[in-house]
Amino acid sequence: DAVTGTLLLTFIGHMDSVTACDFSPDGTRAVTASEDDSARMWDAENGTLLWVLEGRHALAVLGCVFSPNGKRVVTVGNDNKVHVWCTETGE
Repeated sequence: DAVTGTLLLTFIGHMDSVTACDFSPDGTRAVTASEDDSARMWDAENGTLLWVLEGRHALAVLGCVFSPNGKRVVTVGNDNKVHVWCTETGE
């Protein structure tokens, strides 16, 4: 909680350091990037893992961000690649 400083959720699932995170514009989802070569999308209300975004980056995923309308996630990797993912399908 930004006002009280109380921990609300912990997203567990990455196998290496988390390098970035972002909330969807409506605040219902979060995306995390990791040195385990994946990004993960989470339900920001209860912490449930929704999608594992993997298989396109050959090295660590360094950044992630939602599009303004929340329908896409962009990931950037240490492999010099940028990928756009659909938030509805994880593809």
